[in-house]
Amino acid sequence: MYSILVVDDEEALRKQVVSLLGSHGYHVAEACDGMQAAQILAHSPCALVLCDVRMPRMTGLELLTHLRDQEISTTVALLTAHANIKDAVEAMREGAFDYVEKPINEKTLLDLVSKAKKAHDMIHKLSLSAPMLNPGEGRECVGQSREMKRVFHVVEKLTRVNTSVLIRGENGTGKELVARAIHFNSPRKDGPFVAVNCAAIPETLIESELFGHEKGAFTGADQRQIGKFQAAAKGTLFLDEIGDTSPATQVKLLRVLQEHSFTPVGSSREVKSDVRIIAATNRDLEKLIREDKFREDLYYRLNVMPIFLPPLRDRRDDIASLITHFIDKFNLEHSKWIETISPEALNALESFRWPGNIRELENAIEHAFVVESSSVLSYMSLPDYIRKASKKSPLAQKSIREVESLDWEKGKESFEREFIVQALKKNSGRINLTAEIANIPKNTLLRKIKKYNINPREFGGWEGNFEP
Repeated sequence: MYSILVVDDEEALRKQVVSLLGSHGYHVAEACDGMQAAQILAHSPCALVLCDVRMPRMTGLELLTHLRDQEISTTVALLTAHANIKDAVEAMREGAFDYVEKPINEKTLLDLVSKAKKAHDMIHKLSLSAPMLNPGEGRECVGQSREMKRVFHVVEKLTRVNTSVLIRGENGTGKELVARAIHFNSPRKDGPFVAVNCAAIPETLIESELFGHEKGAFTGADQRQIGKFQAAAKGTLFLDEIGDTSPATQVKLLRVLQEHSFTPVGSSREVKSDVRIIAATNRDLEKLIREDKFREDLYYRLNVMPIFLPPLRDRRDDIASLITHFIDKFNLEHSKWIETISPEALNALESFRWPGNIRELENAIEHAFVVESSSVLSYMSLPDYIRKASKKSPLAQKSIREVESLDWEKGKESFEREFIVQALKKNSGRINLTAEIANIPKNTLLRKIKKYNINPREFGGWEGNFEP
């Protein structure tokens, strides 16, 4: 969804522009001056900023400089009176996209927005088709949020080496897609990518499935069969749900990682293994290790370079991009032409918790495709459970209820404490992991824990010698 922020201290003109753009299907927000715009963009990035040149508190040029200094990626175009064109030209030298003179001509403004959108779409398409984001088979890794940029940075490093990889994340976060991105951009890209769901294979068959078997090795083995390790030779073997394997299977996997060879079931011959292992899990492996359900030595063999995929609720900045991606996908699959999504529907999707993550979002968009009869995905085309959830925001109500009085400082501290508590709960009280996932400097996190008298031990295991 192409989002626009209109910034102007003249309310009548601002409302006119917001109404015009909204009527053409754009998702539009507004700010009364540059300072308010900077605050909005710090938390809710948008594709285009339409900004007045002369405003109190922060001018259009100052806002442009601020966004550049803060590395906030957005296109800025200016709304300027004829007398201020020199300022607009100066702003273009500093990186502004274009400008429109006041009084606003609707066609001129719509043409500018259309040009900005085309430039944005081209840049977005190029960024998604960059080699390190290509997972093969016509798929795409979508994500421009800070959290996903960190993931892509790690992925890019892993494409240059041959080490084992462990991908952590909830179901539906795209672990296999990331594994494919690593494989298809590595020197092994011409070899096979073989995926195995370890949780879906019965314990009695998993050894044969992974390592193969000889004819007559067990009842029903009427012919020789190669396993996934041989099928993935010179390529990558993706072991999904590695946390669900038995201790016996873990021993055999550890041996392959150590010796780079294996023995098929019913055979005495050693088979060399030229395979890169990428494993993934949604389980808490550290907890399983403490419970003697997962081998610690296998964990360290796999966990050389871990990747933590954030849940969709922690990368809401990517929801609009993902929706656009799924609209393009389902237009092809269902031979329909949906142009965009309504602001009301987008707000409902952005406020939803997404326990099923990206997979659930994809299913919701496909549901809307089946129901929708117009060219815009409407609020009423969304699944019932999402519409019901959007009628109230439990998190917002909880935050307000916790504030004894409508005092800004008290409200800010209440939210800050709750954020840290939830982040620690989610990461089982582990300080280093919480700092990484929540993007909080470790020293800051420790200081806040002490300030709010939070005890990380209440939420499980944790690292360090800090005592709150």
